[in-house]
Amino acid sequence: MRRSALPRGFALRVLCAICLTSCASQNAKIYTMTALDRGAPVAGRSVAISVATVGIPKYLDRPQIVRRASAVELGVAEFERWGEPLGDMVQRVLAQDLTQRLPRGSIVTTSRTLTGDETSSIELDLSRFDADADGTIVLDVQWRIRRNGRALSSLQSVHITRRPADATTPATVKAMSDALGDLAARIAAKLR
Repeated sequence: MRRSALPRGFALRVLCAICLTSCASQNAKIYTMTALDRGAPVAGRSVAISVATVGIPKYLDRPQIVRRASAVELGVAEFERWGEPLGDMVQRVLAQDLTQRLPRGSIVTTSRTLTGDETSSIELDLSRFDADADGTIVLDVQWRIRRNGRALSSLQSVHITRRPADATTPATVKAMSDALGDLAARIAAKLR
C-alpha cells in the first residue's frame, strides 16, 4: 500500500476551507441620514418644541434599505443597512434640521431627549419614504403641531420628491436627507 505525501485529512481541511471562503457573506454597508447645513438661523421669536415619535409604514420598519422595483414590488438591499431604526433617524435628523431653520435660541428635542421646556410637539406619520424604480425619492407624510394635547395646526399632507445625483446608495441617502430638509423648511415656516 502506497502512502500519500500529504498528511491524512489535509485534503479534507483544504476542501472545507475553500467551501467556507466561498460561503462567506459580503460585509454590510451602514448608512445614516444627516441634517445638511443650511446657514445661519433665521431671525424671530424662539420656540421650544419636540419632535414626537415618527410613525413609519411596516414595510420600511427594517434595518435594510428598501427601494421600489416597480409600482407593486419592493426591493430590499440585504447588505445596505440603516445605522439606526428609520423612525428614530427621521426624528433625530428632522430635529437637527429644524434647529437650523428656526430663530436662534429655539429648543428642538426628540421624545427621547425632552428638557421640560418644550411647549409644543410635532407629530409625524410617514406613509412613504423610499426610492421609486427610477431612483426618485418620494416622501409622503402627514404632520401637525400640538400644544398641551390640542392641535395647533390642521393635519398637513406633504408630498416631496428629490432626484439623487446618481444611482448609488450614498446619493440616494443624501437625497433622502435633502427631502427631510425640505420637510423641515415647511414645518419651520408654520412655526414662525
